[in-house]
Amino acid sequence: MPLPVPPISQIVGGININAAYLTSDPLHPPSHFELANPPGAEVSIPQLPLLPYVNGPFRIWRPLSAGGFASAIGAEDIASGRLLCLKVFRKDTLKYHGTGKGLLKELEVYKRLASSRQCCPATIFLMELEMSFQTKKNVCFVMDLMANDLTYYMDNESAHCVKNARRWSAQLALGINALHNMGIIHRDIKAENVLIDIRQNVRVADFGLSYIGEPKPLNPWWDYSSSVKGTEHCMAPEILRNVEEPDSMKYGTPVDWWAFGCVLYQLVLPPAHKELFDGKDSIMKYVAWHSEHYGTFDLFPAFHQLDSLVADLLVGLLHPLSIMRYGFRQITSHWYFLNDDGTSEFHGACSRALQREEEPEMLPYLWDEETSAQPANIWCAQPSGLFTLPNVDWRKPGRP
Repeated sequence: MPLPVPPISQIVGGININAAYLTSDPLHPPSHFELANPPGAEVSIPQLPLLPYVNGPFRIWRPLSAGGFASAIGAEDIASGRLLCLKVFRKDTLKYHGTGKGLLKELEVYKRLASSRQCCPATIFLMELEMSFQTKKNVCFVMDLMANDLTYYMDNESAHCVKNARRWSAQLALGINALHNMGIIHRDIKAENVLIDIRQNVRVADFGLSYIGEPKPLNPWWDYSSSVKGTEHCMAPEILRNVEEPDSMKYGTPVDWWAFGCVLYQLVLPPAHKELFDGKDSIMKYVAWHSEHYGTFDLFPAFHQLDSLVADLLVGLLHPLSIMRYGFRQITSHWYFLNDDGTSEFHGACSRALQREEEPEMLPYLWDEETSAQPANIWCAQPSGLFTLPNVDWRKPGRP
């Protein structure tokens, strides 16, 4: 359902449609846009406010979460007092399950993101890295402390999710599109990797499974990889076909829009916020159902309980054929994102996100009387030597 939205250049402040895409195939306009300023244009690009420079050492306060390949720890930069999250990789596990390669890939994404912020406004919806350092036993990524992830909010604050669903999903779409314009396919979009910051804005995180191409916009009609990457319940059919028949089908940016649809379904379905699919079998059953009902107006049974606009959007996002799947253009012009005042949720999204007041009370508590009474646990960067790994120490450029 097309929505008469403001000119696309007003969505985030200065967006150019990549001319090469338009001239390559006029019958199939692209679904994605290059987030860049037109030459000579005086466009104010929203920027996150500068925070105190992070240099360490760090006081370790308490664990926040533990994953399969890394853990998150709440910490404080001693010099600035800035509260942070350390994503910690144990060195003795980096050689297993490709964890070491994933760490370097994630660091490469953060480096590219840092170099793209001046020309790509929607990067404010992507997690950024302050620095990476290593101790004798660990490699640490230092980043802002977030309020929590979407999974937490869906489990504990369902009404808050429903209230913010359109704004958060618009911000998520802008973040995904920003990655595509930097030459990156995330490949693991899921609720756990969508963080919420101190202003209650989206931050896409965890880039360890990403496809990284050349630093230029990806063509939405091209295929770039056949690797099986991601979390199964959010994997697009074209990725899953490579599970049993490796390298049988290549894919491109539409895999992220499929995963976006999976997250959107979960976000707008209170109170349980149940996942649409529980794995490969249920996804392939959905594909079979879609094939059987092709050419009809039948709605997938799980969508009947949804608002008609959300259901219509999901039908487009979860099309089994990637060439027919909704992309960024179709998402930004959909009626679901129409506000009560007639404007699009995408209109001025970056500026409005930065104008929101900080809510520090939303951040997790890092200390209490018990933790404050314990001896300080201080982590410092390990000097180069016997126990250091190459190519993992980095600081965000452009700071004093």
